Amino acid sequence: MWGLQWEHRGQTLEIQRDLILVFFVDFVFLLILVSTDGFHPKGLKLCCGICSFFLRRDEPRPCQCHGKLADGLMRFSIDLLREVELQSNRTNVILSPLSIALALSHLALGAANQTEKHLLEVMHLESVPCLHQMLGTLRRRLTESTLSLGSRLYLQKGFEVKEKFLEDSEKFYGAKPKTLSGISQDDLMAINNWVKDVTHGKIPSFLQQLPQNTVMLLLNAIYFHGFWKNKFNASFTGPDVFHLDNEFVVPVEMMKAHQYPLSWFTLETQDIQVAKFPFKSNVSFVVIVPNHDTRDTSHVLENFPYKQLCRLFPREVSTTVKIPKIKLDYQLELNQVLSQMGLQELFMSPNLQKITEEPLFVSSVQHQATLELKEDGVEASAATSVVLSRSVSAFSLDRPFVFIIFEDETGIPLFIGSVQNPNPDAAPQIREPRDSGEATDANKLCNRKPLPLDPSFQPFF
Repeated sequence: MWGLQWEHRGQTLEIQRDLILVFFVDFVFLLILVSTDGFHPKGLKLCCGICSFFLRRDEPRPCQCHGKLADGLMRFSIDLLREVELQSNRTNVILSPLSIALALSHLALGAANQTEKHLLEVMHLESVPCLHQMLGTLRRRLTESTLSLGSRLYLQKGFEVKEKFLEDSEKFYGAKPKTLSGISQDDLMAINNWVKDVTHGKIPSFLQQLPQNTVMLLLNAIYFHGFWKNKFNASFTGPDVFHLDNEFVVPVEMMKAHQYPLSWFTLETQDIQVAKFPFKSNVSFVVIVPNHDTRDTSHVLENFPYKQLCRLFPREVSTTVKIPKIKLDYQLELNQVLSQMGLQELFMSPNLQKITEEPLFVSSVQHQATLELKEDGVEASAATSVVLSRSVSAFSLDRPFVFIIFEDETGIPLFIGSVQNPNPDAAPQIREPRDSGEATDANKLCNRKPLPLDPSFQPFF
């Protein structure tokens, strides 16, 4: 959600954004813009015409453009996760890069000159032709098949917003303009009821108060409810341990299956294992876990061959699987994160003249997400030479890992995060020596022959 304010010292709205993985994903995003003295240089047009996008021979073909979009969003996801992990003192992280990118792209719709340029560069989307048209198409397609996604634009009476911005907001981002009544409690109830409806009741009270000087609110909410293609039998779930590092473990409830059809492989060059747990919908939960015990997962996605990911997965094989039941909750303000990524200008003197002639700047960007893994699903919010090998016939997610939830057809990352400790409230215990024959023994990985790739799998791009 974005909020626009007239005053320098305008109040900061409280934002709540829920993201639930395993049965649903809810997301709400907040940006608060306030008035300031500034300049009004002429804006630059972002896109070529939609007709030239399809008709001109020198333009990239649609499939290439979708590849650029997925590639850019994946790079943005990795950058975002890395920066959040550097700045956060929390043990677990869950983010929705798609939701954040949609919100920043919506802001870019009203930005001009260097502000627009920097927004697109940080998201790695500067080379995507007709970006807003493509995001609009993606939003509609995901809404039809995978997600519940809603956007709405609330305007205070008397606030002059350019008609072009309003038209394009609804056209590309589905943000229908609504006029606030000016009665604080009525407006607050209307906004919270809309958010509650879009998120299927998972966020019943999004805003606690609505500052009087708020002139514009831009809301974005996402709901995802995914059921595993192959569910875990709850009767097999039981107590186990999660290895924090080489010294300590914490108790967890571990979901288990003895003949689970799993597609997974080992990247020996990076000493990691990668597994894909598909949902019944066109979405997959991909986990990347180091072969050794470490609390630090920041290196896991370095040089990760995400462009080749779909081609790398072999056929599913019956595997003994262990995954901890997890419920994560993560909330943070993204001002510092986005500043470190190159968007300091947003919080000082951005050019947002395509929204209004009034000089504005971003006051606050906040984000909240939750993730829950259960037996029946998830509920929320350069070419590398690789060697594939089957490590052993067991895959155990019992140590720190990174996860990505992909939309399979496009390769768009919907959610990304890392888990260092699935049970942070429990006191760490000194670990017992591992069985030398366990799946995490990296020494056994070296002499395995690569598995043949499944020719039926197609790459994302």
